[in-house]
Amino acid sequence: MIVSALTAPGQPVPVRPAPLADDPSALRILLLARRDLLSFWPEEAYRLEFFGKRMLRRWIFIANSPDTVEHVLVARNDLYERKSPYMRKALEPLLGDGLFASDGETWKKRRSIQAPAFSGANLRRFGAVMTACAEEMREQWRARPGDGPVRVLPEMAKLTAEIIGRTMFGDALGGERTARLAASFSAYQAAIEQFDFGAFFGLPDWFPRTPQWKSAKKAARAVHEIVDEILEKRLREGSDPSTLAGLLLQNHESRAPGGLTLEQIRNEAVVIFMAGHETTANALAWAWYLLALHPRAEARLHEELAQVLGGRSPGYDDVPALRLTRAAIEEAMRLYPPVPILSRECLGDDVIRERPVPKGSIMLVVPWLLHRHELLWERPHEFVPERFLPDWPKRHARFSYIPFSAGPRICLGAAFGLTEAVICLATLAQAFALRIPRDHEVGYECRLTLRPAAGLPMRLEPRG
Repeated sequence: MIVSALTAPGQPVPVRPAPLADDPSALRILLLARRDLLSFWPEEAYRLEFFGKRMLRRWIFIANSPDTVEHVLVARNDLYERKSPYMRKALEPLLGDGLFASDGETWKKRRSIQAPAFSGANLRRFGAVMTACAEEMREQWRARPGDGPVRVLPEMAKLTAEIIGRTMFGDALGGERTARLAASFSAYQAAIEQFDFGAFFGLPDWFPRTPQWKSAKKAARAVHEIVDEILEKRLREGSDPSTLAGLLLQNHESRAPGGLTLEQIRNEAVVIFMAGHETTANALAWAWYLLALHPRAEARLHEELAQVLGGRSPGYDDVPALRLTRAAIEEAMRLYPPVPILSRECLGDDVIRERPVPKGSIMLVVPWLLHRHELLWERPHEFVPERFLPDWPKRHARFSYIPFSAGPRICLGAAFGLTEAVICLATLAQAFALRIPRDHEVGYECRLTLRPAAGLPMRLEPRG
């Protein structure tokens, strides 16, 4: 999907796919969904609050208002805790029974095990790692020969993968292994089918898969081999309890009665690694893109960095004062939510807004639509970071902004990811501005996450 790069302040922000004609056929929608999950929404979807369509033998509903989102993700989470069949198919080769893909008692147990890892005390300690990694990337950029463009998404993925690698595994990972892990995650996402026809129609697992399925499985095996090797070594030699992996290994069956197998711990480690590097890298890449399109917002960001930091690197304690920096990240995630569609399977009959929702229906909560909803947001398609500042006159409604989901299944690493993004953006933006090459049209890829296409090539302009 290709979009133009608008530069005039106040104009709508790309990317927004062209709407479909009214009431497209179910088959056409399914074919478009297989390509990407943002190309088939009609124009009215940015104003509707709850709607649905029968897709052959299955109903699909979209909860697109604060009250319906709260119903699905909070009030009746018991009915909607399970990922949709095709989302489970997309995640299981990589995550197995990990937290993001599990439900029921398995999910409750894994959630309780992971929660202490993201405590405030740990986050403060991890902040120092975030600053160190961002400083290293800043020096790498300064040492780059020539003025050719960098591919911003891979650069941000390398940075966030190094951060999650060090906070999870300590010194055990190393730069080369971090790069292999990040590359394998990217290969998996490029190969996996976000919308699986077989799962949607309830076909058995032995039903023939596409050639891409084999590539996805190969990429998943590469991730598993690296993580297994590290965890096995940590289990033999002793694990550092200050790392995320060390905290997980304290729950190994050899150390805790009724604990987890090494494979189960591996699955949770992969969940943390995926959530900790992929989504934050996307948010940072989109933030760089949006700041390049909006010089006034970029200038205000630089003013804040100069006032708060005075040229030094940010630390964990600086994050609360970097309000506009955080607002730029939050606004980037509003316009380009890292996970643009949350899909659930309805486990029992329900009624929403007096409309029956049969058991087995697919319920979608679509941050892409919700975050741009024309009845919920002022100037919904524009980049306005100030809307997330405390003095903005109109606060957005609860459950109208859910970049980390909401309810019991809200992302455990939300504070980690926001802190990481603020520290990385502040560190790099003090030294560089990024610019979109004149001959490049920016596009998007919507697979498991929403990423800039082609790696988002941009030129580095040194500052100061």
